[in-house]
Amino acid sequence: MIVVQGDFTIKPGKRDEAIAAMTKVAKATQQEAGCIRYNFYADLEDPNRFIVYEEWESQAHLDAHLASDNPPPHMVEFRKANENIRESADVHFMTAERIQR
Repeated sequence: MIVVQGDFTIKPGKRDEAIAAMTKVAKATQQEAGCIRYNFYADLEDPNRFIVYEEWESQAHLDAHLASDNPPPHMVEFRKANENIRESADVHFMTAERIQR
């Protein structure tokens, strides 16, 4: 399983626009093949900071989601929105294995 965790800082005054864009891309991405989980979370202390948490079945599924040559339409739209709303981002990609407890 591939896990993606990212921290996003939104430009001041763009919070509502960011929430709308994140909600739209999350709903569409959750329908993609191989997507186990794709959610955004608001930071409780900083209203302009959000966290994305993703789980993917495989690297191939994540690669299809992130494709630069033929991305899903909702990713094209989200990338364009990010040009106006995102101040910074720090994203980490990890492999993980589920452990049954």
